[in-house]
Amino acid sequence: MRIALIYNEPKHTEPDDHWLSKSGTELSQTFRDASEFGVLEEIEHIAAALREGTHTVTIFSVDDDVERLVSFLETERPEAIFNLCESVLGRADLEMCIAGVFDLFGIPFTGAGTMGLGIALNKAISKAIFAANHIPTPAFEAYEVGEMPRVDITLNYPLIVKPLREDASIGIDNNSIVNNFAALCERVEFVHIEFKQPALVEEFIDGRELNVAVIATDDGSFKTLPISEITFDALPPGNPRIVSYEAKWVEESPLYKTTIPKCPAVLDEEIAIRARAIALKAANTVGLRDYGRIDMRLRDDGALFVLEANPNPDISQDAGFMRACFTSGLTHSQAINLIALQAQKRRNK
Repeated sequence: MRIALIYNEPKHTEPDDHWLSKSGTELSQTFRDASEFGVLEEIEHIAAALREGTHTVTIFSVDDDVERLVSFLETERPEAIFNLCESVLGRADLEMCIAGVFDLFGIPFTGAGTMGLGIALNKAISKAIFAANHIPTPAFEAYEVGEMPRVDITLNYPLIVKPLREDASIGIDNNSIVNNFAALCERVEFVHIEFKQPALVEEFIDGRELNVAVIATDDGSFKTLPISEITFDALPPGNPRIVSYEAKWVEESPLYKTTIPKCPAVLDEEIAIRARAIALKAANTVGLRDYGRIDMRLRDDGALFVLEANPNPDISQDAGFMRACFTSGLTHSQAINLIALQAQKRRNK
């Protein structure tokens, strides 16, 4: 196929490990940029993998110019799009709109469709869908900008507070865990001010962090890849067992160095079977497509909870999704071309 590999350029310079000294708009944009710079480093590798699969590849950056994207699609008319666009105009919530442009042109693209992207990005909607479909997820409430929690909140402390419409651990740090009403209000206000969006408040599940990657099979249905775990055994004393922004992206941080991925995770077979079944149900329920990752918590009593579903997760070679692919026996090139194959099948329907 003639494939257009479409991505978005981060708006600012590459984030460093001094993000804690930043505030306001600079801080929130730094949170967003870090995950997107990982895509930049991987684009040529993905293009090379597609060419290895005999595809012709054109790389195109949206550059926050939707009219330019429309002109590109009208002129080039690619047969498929490998979609690596995670935001536009600096807004992650517009990711689904770019996918909508692809739909309007009738060009098949990799990863989740417009609705799946929108559902997964809004954590309150996706968690409500999980609950309605008997998929275990922590109890939660959401607070619009300017709305504050009630002192008689029915959720049980400790709680964790997150931006409602972000991924990649954006907006999560040690202060995200709150143990009383005053700290809860302070953190909700922080999310409102720094991210200019609603705050999600959910009961904090203290336990093991599991990631279940899924990839489409020949018929388009999902299969699970080996389960990964982010281990917390080496965390410095006093730090909560969470995968914060700092632990995920700031390579010089002690938290980055002590939250260690392990694939495959060492699990009792009964728990592993349940985790895979829950992951498949969650992926299908919220409309993931082609590939994805379901993040879970395993409580000490064996209970599993879905934290979120991640459409189009990071597919750089050192990311969790590709680590699961490697453990399963897939090469980087094979995984990339399996994802592209799904878009090709949709074109041929």
